[in-house]
Amino acid sequence: MAVGEALSKVFDVINKVCAFVILVVLAISAINSIWTFIDNETVLAIFGYILRFGPLIVCSLVMVEFAIKRNILLQILIYLIIAVAVIFQFFPDTLNDIANTLTGAGN
Repeated sequence: MAVGEALSKVFDVINKVCAFVILVVLAISAINSIWTFIDNETVLAIFGYILRFGPLIVCSLVMVEFAIKRNILLQILIYLIIAVAVIFQFFPDTLNDIANTLTGAGN
């Protein structure tokens, strides 16, 4: 068994666990919006973070699992795409700053 295949299986398990957690949180949040049984702000904040960042994590892990078995150029391309998505997710004003720098606006 090659290293890529073993890592692929590890990422597959992690993907399934993350996807399961996201679906459970989504179901609980939907039910809680109709019948409020969770009123703890901390729990609701954690659910919010899971629902906001969970899909990005799952998509990134799926792409890493896909990239493990591919050549180095495709791996680099996939990792760059993930990095861009993460940067714009956590720093949304970055895209505006880049656009203003390239167009000369804002000076």
